[in-house]
Amino acid sequence: MWGWRGTLADDVERQVAAVNAALISLDEQPADPDTVRQHFATTAPAVCAGILGRALTHRERTQVNVAFESYHARRPPAALLPGAEELLTRLLRSSCTHSVLSLSAHNALTRHISDLGINSLFLRADGRTTPSSRSKRQTLARHLSLLPETVGDRPIVLIGDTVDDVRAARAAQIHPVSYGGGLTHPDILRGSGAPVAATLDEAAALAVEYTRTV
Repeated sequence: MWGWRGTLADDVERQVAAVNAALISLDEQPADPDTVRQHFATTAPAVCAGILGRALTHRERTQVNVAFESYHARRPPAALLPGAEELLTRLLRSSCTHSVLSLSAHNALTRHISDLGINSLFLRADGRTTPSSRSKRQTLARHLSLLPETVGDRPIVLIGDTVDDVRAARAAQIHPVSYGGGLTHPDILRGSGAPVAATLDEAAALAVEYTRTV
């Protein structure tokens, strides 16, 4: 199972720019990429609050959400990371199936996957169906319950790029692997105790290795 953002090209740059658009909407100075990655969280207001070192007011949270979403709405959909489609296809040929779980809006997620022409690579793709969510824990539980029966009791691994991915996986009693090239700084991911991979290929290799030991 994959977190969606980690498979996308230029995702870190896009998210940093969106966070900075949100900070500027508060008349604050933009942050450098390393600072954003050190404070990355599952919602834009939480990221900005971490960077600023203070809680946001209700009005500020609204401003941040509007600025963050408006930035993304102006950008064309991101392409996959180079080699990602080939990796997914190669894993499928070796009998490793895939699904996608994201906190991106569900309709936007499925449209993006369709536009990339890779629907057939995934058993299922689920995005956020509520206005906002701070954690994948509940959505992961639902996603797992809706996977096809053909998955059976085969081991499942969640490859993600946030600490929340690790926590959600453990709550669901599945194995997490962290991708260190995404939005969360690798040092923070290592602190979660999950194995951290520098590339998607390495993350996939760690996931496959785990499935062969259980």
